[in-house]
Amino acid sequence: MQNLYWKTENITKNLIPKNFESESAFEKYVFNNQDLLGDIIILYRQIRTGAKQGIPDMLGVDQDANICIIEMKNTQVSEDILPQVLSYAMWAETNPDSVKAIWLESQNKPDDIQIDWDSIQIRVLIIAPSFRPNVLKMTSKIGYPVDLIQIQRFSFEHEEFILVETLEDVITKKPGATTTTQDWTWEYYEENHGKAPTHEFKRLVEKLDGFAKDKGWNLPYNLNKYYTGFKFGNKVVFDVGWSSSSSSTWQLRIKIPKEITENFNGNLWEFQRYDTPFNNALFRTKSGKSEDIYEMEELLAEAYKRISGID
Repeated sequence: MQNLYWKTENITKNLIPKNFESESAFEKYVFNNQDLLGDIIILYRQIRTGAKQGIPDMLGVDQDANICIIEMKNTQVSEDILPQVLSYAMWAETNPDSVKAIWLESQNKPDDIQIDWDSIQIRVLIIAPSFRPNVLKMTSKIGYPVDLIQIQRFSFEHEEFILVETLEDVITKKPGATTTTQDWTWEYYEENHGKAPTHEFKRLVEKLDGFAKDKGWNLPYNLNKYYTGFKFGNKVVFDVGWSSSSSSTWQLRIKIPKEITENFNGNLWEFQRYDTPFNNALFRTKSGKSEDIYEMEELLAEAYKRISGID
């Protein structure tokens, strides 16, 4: 049994597990609190794929343009879940027109995400309070990237505390094993976006990394297919991303409220637009090259404060 305590200066409070009354209530809670999933936007709930395939609970998209199949259970999950989510993923991959119709009808789709409908990329998320040990070991067998996310709710008086953990497989994979995931590199960026734009992109990433380290922020960054993000836990605080409108154009994206951007007036940087689903303010240098980031430092600090809760 897991015990969670909240320690203050004067007292240690025992937080009581607060289970969801049903799977439907659990699903509704996650749908209404999508920030628990990091940078995944839920496009639709209760996707009907036909009688044979069943009904995946939710369908979404992440910041790297992956179509996300989201399956939720309100009890401990066993390896029996894997054939079920495999059928959902295969349905999505073999019926891109059906997924595209859902995308087009969604009122919540991000403006800056472009899906390659001729070759959609699938990501599976299984969300539950807990998983049996074998589930993590067997996820690599289904042929799609799978995230196992444990979400547990605790309460004290009128306050709620949510524990979110993405399970990681530390088992070394066998040499030669096939995988659908890929390690993105600067060389990949150069091949797909050009050497000069990648050079400026990388310079900005290095400036942001140096700024974060000078501040003492623990914000490791990683290269993804379409962006390089600086994360606090599972949430991107800011990132440098390739524009959906031009393969050689990049943007600085900062996770701050829209109203903060309204009065921004920089000499080197300019505000472009706001991406509401991901809560990202998009900026670009006026020169098109990687400039000094001193004009952006207050906005970067505001984003870090809001995501981390640390002043």
